[in-house]
Amino acid sequence: MKHMGSSRAEIVILLAFLALPLAGAEVIVVVPGESIQQAIDQALPGDTVEVHGGSFRESLSLNKSIVLAGRGWPLLDSGASADGIAVRADGVEISGFDIRTSRRAGIRIVSDANAIINNNISGCVDGIRLENADRNRIAFNEVNNNSNGIVLSGCSDNVIEYSKIIDNDRGEVKDCGIFLLRSQKNAIRGNNLSSNGDCCIYLRQSSENQILRNNVTESSWYGLSLEEESNANLVADNYASGNKHGGIHLDSSQENVIRNNTALDNAQGIILSYDSNDNTLTGNNCSNNQKGIHLTHHSSNNIVVDNTAANNQYGIYLTFSSGWNLIIRNRLIGNLYNAYDMGLNNRWDDGTSGNYYSDLGKLVYIPGGSGVDHHPEGPEET
Repeated sequence: MKHMGSSRAEIVILLAFLALPLAGAEVIVVVPGESIQQAIDQALPGDTVEVHGGSFRESLSLNKSIVLAGRGWPLLDSGASADGIAVRADGVEISGFDIRTSRRAGIRIVSDANAIINNNISGCVDGIRLENADRNRIAFNEVNNNSNGIVLSGCSDNVIEYSKIIDNDRGEVKDCGIFLLRSQKNAIRGNNLSSNGDCCIYLRQSSENQILRNNVTESSWYGLSLEEESNANLVADNYASGNKHGGIHLDSSQENVIRNNTALDNAQGIILSYDSNDNTLTGNNCSNNQKGIHLTHHSSNNIVVDNTAANNQYGIYLTFSSGWNLIIRNRLIGNLYNAYDMGLNNRWDDGTSGNYYSDLGKLVYIPGGSGVDHHPEGPEET
């Protein structure tokens, strides 16, 4: 089942709250033909700069904690010279803007505890870019047709949620919907991402993040990819479909929990490669892929338990270099090969429980090598 974002009522309530000025704060109104930056320069911390409709050809710099609120979707076009909005102060709130055609970032944040809510951003190199920025909230935005949608570099404790991130694929190397680089303890949840170049969500050297309840579809490579020691992340309840190489991919990443995800109609459902060790895969549904769950390139000591792999060419497939994995209580149904193991010392039962096979025999010898499930379950047992 696909996951959808929060209700429109929640957005309306949130925006109404953001629109309330603090006690003693001023509201400075900007109309077409006036300068937004001039109003920002005049504002004091806590003031609101309210921009009404129209088109503004400016690049904005925010060096104080103000509310920048668009009314009637004012268009901010900074051209190719600079970022659309550069946020350098803590505690800034930005909402209601249509930001386009910057050859840099639509919104660049280098500060903490800001809120970027309900904006449309397109035609930029990076739609929203955070650098060494912590505790920011990015929510209810539409970030479309950029090179990258949202980028975090060296960031912690941020939330990206309930946003629509589509078609961020403008021919640059490593286009992505959401890209985390050397970032930790962030939450990415409830977003709809589709057709975002190489990956919808891509983590590199990023650990202890939570990737929850996102739709990741139609990428050129992977729906969701963790690479280069992206360790100890939680990837749960996501929906990955129609990705050309795989739904969920781990490369050189350890101690992640991949739980209760659905991977349908990808080349491969879930792939562990290049020393992706000590991960736990549990409760996932990997169906109608070429390979449901694929362990390769020395991916070892993983736990694969309570997953369903149905109607794939291979349900669970282990290459010769993947060993010492524990694979139990999985439901392997209607695959051309329910299980295939060329690896070394992989365990297909724990002494009491094995796996469920729709083509059950009394003793299941796993094709490909020496793997044996001594405690299988299947139609003959039910």
